[in-house]
Amino acid sequence: MWYLTVHRWRADQRTAIAGAIEDGTLARHLTWMREQQIAGRVLMAGPSPDRTLGIIVFGHLPEEIVHELCRSEPMVAAGHRAFEVTPWDVHHVLGIGQFELPEG
Repeated sequence: MWYLTVHRWRADQRTAIAGAIEDGTLARHLTWMREQQIAGRVLMAGPSPDRTLGIIVFGHLPEEIVHELCRSEPMVAAGHRAFEVTPWDVHHVLGIGQFELPEG
């Protein structure tokens, strides 16, 4: 099971971003993200085009670990963002998957 996580600002976006830059949270977020990707836990991540959402896709991990990781993410831990976790039963990715109906 993969997990799609959506991270939303808890306060005004501009204020939160300015605060995260000033207090070093944004730099810690980027370090955290690199560490999670190198460890193979985060498969892909990035913001929505308007920067109102952060989206992180986690690979095959127990759901409780995904929640722990999201709580440890610096933007969440500092109170700048809240998150929600959606289990995702991925069937198709990059042209790989079952594209025919099962027989019978």
